[in-house]
Amino acid sequence: MTEKPPPAPSETVVVIEEEVVLRGGPGTTTWLVPHHDGTVRPQRHPTASIEQLERGTGVVWRTRITLTLERGAVLTRVHTRPSERQRSALEHLTSGASAAQRATKRTRFRVAARGELVEVPVATPDRTK
Repeated sequence: MTEKPPPAPSETVVVIEEEVVLRGGPGTTTWLVPHHDGTVRPQRHPTASIEQLERGTGVVWRTRITLTLERGAVLTRVHTRPSERQRSALEHLTSGASAAQRATKRTRFRVAARGELVEVPVATPDRTK
C-alpha cells in the first residue's frame, strides 16, 4: 500500500491586480491561482481576502488579494497592454478603431517559504540536437 506524502506547508501569499491607463488603451495585471484540478482568479479562491486599494493618477482600479496556498503551488501573472506594433492605415480602416491590438505576457511563479513568489524559469528547447 502506498502512502500519500504529507501535504506541503501552507503560506500566506499576496497578489495585486490592477488596471492602469496607458497610451493606446488600458494595461491590466491579473493572476490565476491553483484550485482543485485547475486555476481560478484569486478573488474566487475560498481563502481569498480582498482589499480595494487607493487609486492614483492613471489607475482605474487596484486590488490586493491575500490567499493561503500550499508551498510549491504555481501561480500565473497575466500582463495585458496595448501592442507597441503600429498598424498600417489599411489595417486601421479595415479592422476598425475598436480592434486595438493587445500584447499579453504570462509569467509563472512558485510559492516559496514565507509566501514569497519565485519566478519559474521558462524552459527553452535544446537546439544542440
